[in-house]
Amino acid sequence: MADTSTIRSERLGLAGAPRPSGRGAGALFRAHITALTEEWLRDLWIAATTGNAEPLTPGPGIALACSGSLARRESGPLSDLDLELLLDNRCTLRRDEVARIAERLWYPIWDSKLGMDHTVRTIDESRSAARKDLATAASALDVRCIAGDDRVVSTLRGILAADWRTDARKRLPELEESIRARHARNGDLDQTLDPDLKEGNGGLRDMTVLRALAASWLADYAHDRAEVAHHVLLDTRDALQVVTGRARNELVLQEHDAVAAQLGLDTDEMLRRVSASGHTVAHELQATLRRALQARAPRRGIPRRKPELRMLGDGCYVHEGEVVLGKGADQEDPLLPLILAQHAATEDLPISDITARNLAAHTPDLAVPWPAPALASFVALLGTGEPLLAVWDALDDAGLISRWIPAWDAIRSRHQRNSVHRWTVDRHILECVVLAAGMTARVRRPDILLLAALFHDIGKIAGARDHSTTGAVITEDALARLGAAPDTADAVVALVRDHLALAALASREDPEDPTAIARLCAIVHEDPERLEELAALTEADARATGPGVWTTWRAERAHQFVTAARWRLAQSAR
Repeated sequence: MADTSTIRSERLGLAGAPRPSGRGAGALFRAHITALTEEWLRDLWIAATTGNAEPLTPGPGIALACSGSLARRESGPLSDLDLELLLDNRCTLRRDEVARIAERLWYPIWDSKLGMDHTVRTIDESRSAARKDLATAASALDVRCIAGDDRVVSTLRGILAADWRTDARKRLPELEESIRARHARNGDLDQTLDPDLKEGNGGLRDMTVLRALAASWLADYAHDRAEVAHHVLLDTRDALQVVTGRARNELVLQEHDAVAAQLGLDTDEMLRRVSASGHTVAHELQATLRRALQARAPRRGIPRRKPELRMLGDGCYVHEGEVVLGKGADQEDPLLPLILAQHAATEDLPISDITARNLAAHTPDLAVPWPAPALASFVALLGTGEPLLAVWDALDDAGLISRWIPAWDAIRSRHQRNSVHRWTVDRHILECVVLAAGMTARVRRPDILLLAALFHDIGKIAGARDHSTTGAVITEDALARLGAAPDTADAVVALVRDHLALAALASREDPEDPTAIARLCAIVHEDPERLEELAALTEADARATGPGVWTTWRAERAHQFVTAARWRLAQSAR
C-alpha cells in the first residue's frame, strides 16, 4: 500500500521496472501506475473523512474527481494530478466542513512531491470554467470519480459532453486558433531535435484534442494509426521521466541516449519513432479539424442533398476542401495517383486521406521502368512548389511513395542530430525541392534540377560514411526504376555525388584562384548547363537546411565562384 512518503518513488519504480517487449507493454505499466495512484487517493479520501481523528461523513453530493492523464489512465511516473473536489446541491456539508476535507486531501499530496492542480467546485462552477476555454473543456471530458458520490461526477460528465458538442460546433475557429498559437510556441514534434512531447505539434495534447473532436460528432480520425503513435509518445515520456527523475516532457539532446537506452532502442531509432509518431498525430489532427470545420454549419431543417463536387478532370473532384475521386476515374490506370496528385497540388488542396488509401489499395503499380508519361507527371508534381508538401505527405502516408521510391523508407523521419539542420532528412529534401521549383527558370533542364533536389540527400542512411557517394548509387537505381533517360540519369547522379562541392569551395578557397576555378569547372565536366544546375541546387540545399546557413557572405562567395567558372567556360568555348 503506497503512502505519502513513497508514492512518488513507487510510481517511478513501476515505470522503470524491466518490462516485456512488444506493443502494449507501456500501456500495461501505465495502468498499474493508475491503479496504484487511485488506491492511494482513495486511502487519502478515507483519512480525510470517516477515518480521520475528527471524522466527517461526506454523505451524498460530494466526490473526489480526476481529469487529465490520470482520468485517461495514461499517467506517466511523475505526471501531475488534476483533481477536483466536486459538489452538487445534494451535499449537506457546511462550507467549513468541505474546506477541512479539501485541506486534509491536498496537504498529503503536496508532501508527496507529486505535481498537482486542484480545486473545489460545484457542478455549475466546473461547467462554467470548461465553457470559458475549449482546451480546458476538451481535457475535462474524461473526468472520472476517484472516491465519494459517483453520481456527481457522472452528472458533470454528461453535462460537459453535451456542452462540448454544442460549443465545439460554434467555437471551432477559436479552438483552431489556440492550437496554432500553441504549435507556434512549442514547434513541430516531428522536426524538432528537442521536442516537447506534450505541447508540440503532434504531441500528447493534440491527442486529447483529437479525441475531443471525435466526441463532438463532427468528424472522426484514424484511431488505429493515431493510437499506436500516441503510445509511442507516452512510452517515450515515461522513459524521460524515469531517467531524469522529473516531471519532464521536453526530450532535450543531452537526454536522448539515456531515454533510448531505457526504451531498449538505438538513439536514432528512438528519434525516428518519436518523429514518425508526432507526424502521424499532427496529420490526423489537421485532417480531422479540417473536416470538423467543414461539417460545423448547422444542418437542422436543411434537406438532404447530393454532395457538392467541383470537377477537375480525369475523374478528380473537389469535395469539402479536399481532392477526391468520382465519376470518370479509372482505378485500373496506374497513372491515376500521379494525376490526382498533380490536380491537388495545382489547386493547392489536400488529398482526402480515404482517397489516397483507396488509390494505394486498388490502383495497380506502375511498370518498372516507368513509362515516359509517368516520369513526366512525377517531375511536374515536383515543380508545383509549396503545395507539394501536403500532397507528398498524403501519398507517403498511404504508402505510395515507398512503392515509387523504396529508398525513401530509410530516410523517413530520420533526424540529423545537428542543430544546424532545421528538418529531418525527408522533410529537408522536400523543402529543397520546393525551393528548387522556384529556380527552374535559371536552368535549361528543370527536370534535372528537380530530380537532383529530390535525391541529393537520399544517401543519409544509417551506416553511410559519405552520403553523397552513397546517395549517387541509390539515385542511379531509383532513376532506373523511374525510367529516366540515360543522359538525364547521368546528370542527376553527378549532381547528387557533387552537390556539396560548390559550397565547400566557396567556404575554403579563393574565388580569384585560377586553380580553384579550374577544379569547379572539372567538377561540372566543363559543362555550363551543369554549372547552373549545381549553383541552383547548392542554394536550394543551403536555404532548406535552416536559418542562417545561406548567409549573405556564403551567397556572395558562391556567386563569385560561379561567375568566374562561367567566364572560364565561355572562354574555353571560343
